[in-house]
Amino acid sequence: MAASACLAITLGSILLSLVIGTATPAWLVTMWYSPDEVIEGPPLVPVLGGLLLLGLVNSWMLWEVLRGPAPAAVPMRRAATWLRLLLYADVVWLLIPSFLPGLVETVIGLAIWVPALVLFTVVLTGSGRLFRLALLLLGLVEPVTSLVDCLTDDSPLQIFVSPAYKATVMAVGMTASVVTVMLLLAQRRDGRWSRATLLIGLGTFASGFLVELVDGLTRGGAIESIAEAMDVLYIVWLARTARELNREPRRRAPLRVPAPVAAAVLPLMVVGPEGRPHLTYTWQSDDLMECWVASEPPRVSDIPAHERERAYICSVNKPSRPASDQELLGRGRDACARFAAGEPVRARPALLALLCPEVIGRRHPDLLLSSAQIARRQAEKEDIEREKLARAARKEDALCRDPWPTLRTRFQATASYYDWDAQPYGIYDAEADTEESSEAIWDRESIGTLATSGPLALIFTPSQDWATCVTVKALRSAPPPLRRKGWDEVVEADIFSESGHLVMQTLSASRVRFPDLARGGPGRYRLRLYTRPGVDLVLVYPVRRAAW
Repeated sequence: MAASACLAITLGSILLSLVIGTATPAWLVTMWYSPDEVIEGPPLVPVLGGLLLLGLVNSWMLWEVLRGPAPAAVPMRRAATWLRLLLYADVVWLLIPSFLPGLVETVIGLAIWVPALVLFTVVLTGSGRLFRLALLLLGLVEPVTSLVDCLTDDSPLQIFVSPAYKATVMAVGMTASVVTVMLLLAQRRDGRWSRATLLIGLGTFASGFLVELVDGLTRGGAIESIAEAMDVLYIVWLARTARELNREPRRRAPLRVPAPVAAAVLPLMVVGPEGRPHLTYTWQSDDLMECWVASEPPRVSDIPAHERERAYICSVNKPSRPASDQELLGRGRDACARFAAGEPVRARPALLALLCPEVIGRRHPDLLLSSAQIARRQAEKEDIEREKLARAARKEDALCRDPWPTLRTRFQATASYYDWDAQPYGIYDAEADTEESSEAIWDRESIGTLATSGPLALIFTPSQDWATCVTVKALRSAPPPLRRKGWDEVVEADIFSESGHLVMQTLSASRVRFPDLARGGPGRYRLRLYTRPGVDLVLVYPVRRAAW
C-alpha cells in the first residue's frame, strides 16, 4: 500500500513538474530534500526521467522494507528478536534525513550497528567460532576508524594526506568489503536467508561502482545526486535480513554464485572502483580523503614531484564551479604555455609553479624557493634590521650623559629610550607576577609621571618627538636632599621587592644592561625621579634595610 502510494505520488509530481516547467516538485517527492540550484543546469526531461526511475526504485525499496515477516517456522530466540529490532532501526536511521552534527550521527549509527554485529555472531549458525570471532573483530575496524576520524576532524589542515594515511584508508575499505563477504557466506551457511537476499547483498558491491561511473560520465550535478539516491541495495538487504530471521536455519552447501555474476562482481571486490573513470585522481578533489584546501598554495620546492599535480588540483578546485581533475590540469598547462609565450594569464604564478616550475622560475625565481629557504632569508633580513637598529641605538646612547656626575656609584647605567607610541618604561621585581600591578596602574583615573603598584613602577616621560636619555643609579642609602634646580619635575614613589632583585627593562636596541637595583635585598625601596625634556634620572634606594 505504501509502495503504491509512493509510486502514485511520484507520477503525480512528475506530471506537475512537466506542467510548470521545473523539476522542483518531483525532486522534493523523490529526493526528500530541497534541490537548491542543482537542477538549474541540466535539461528538464533527463532530470525527470531520472527522478521517475528513482521513484520506481524507492517504491520497490519501501515494498521490501514494509513487507511483513516471513512465515515463522520456529520460535525466535531472544538474540534473533533483538537483532531484527536493531536491523530495522538501522534501516529507519538510514532512511530519515538527518541534520545532526557529524560526530552525533556517527555515534548514533555505531550505537545501532555495533550491537547488531555482535548479535549476528551469536545468531548465525553453521560457522565455526574462529570464523565468527574474525567476523566480529574485522567488523569493528570500520566503526572504530569512523569514530576516530570524527574525533580528529579538527586536526591541523594539510594540503594532502600522507601515503601512510591513504594506505590505512584503503585497508579499512578492504576490511569493510571482507566483512560483507563474510556475512554473506555466514548467511548462506546458516540457511535461513533466501537466494534473492544473498544476491542483493552481493549487489551492494556493484551498486557503489555504478554510482561512481554515472558520476564521472555525467560530470556531477543533478544526475549524480539522483544516481547516489538509487543506491538502496544495502537498505533492502538489511530489511530482507531482518524479515527472514524467523526462518529455520539449515546447513547448506557452500555458496555458488552464477558464473556471470562472479565474473562481474569478484574483480570489483578485489580491485575496487577507480573512484571516477578516466580521471587522474577524482572527479573533484574536495574529498577529505584526498586533500584539504589550504589558504595559500604550497611552495613547489616543498612538494615531491609526483605530488605536485595533486597539490595544484587541491588549490584550484572550487566546489561552486564543478570541473574534473583532467579539465583543471588542462587549463593549468594551457596557462603555462601562454605564460611562457609572454601572454597575459589570470592564474597566479604561485599556482602555475606547481605544474611548470621551470617556466615560472624564469620570471619569478623566488617562487622556486622552499619554505626553509624563505625562512632563512627572512631571518637574515631581520638580523640585518636588528643590527641596523643596534648601531643607531649605540649612537643615541653615546650622546647621553650622566646628569648628576658627582653622585657616583658602581651600580648605575645610562641608555637612550625611544618609542613611537610614547609608551612608559618600567622597573619591576624580577621574580614577581606584575600583571595585576600593571592592570591596577592602567585602571587609575589619572596617572602621574611616576606610578607604582606593588612590585612594578612605570615611568611616563618618553616622547614621540625625541629619544629620552635615562640614567638609573642604585644606592645603598638615602641620597642627598632633593634638588629641583634644572629639573621640570621631581617625584617619589615606593616599590616592593620580595625577591630582592629589581631590574630595569631593556631600553634601547643596543641592549645596555642595567645592574640589580635592589642594593639592600628584599624589602621596600623608594624611587626618586628627576625629569626634564629628553633626560630622566632615577635614584633607587631602600626605605629601610632588610633584616638579615
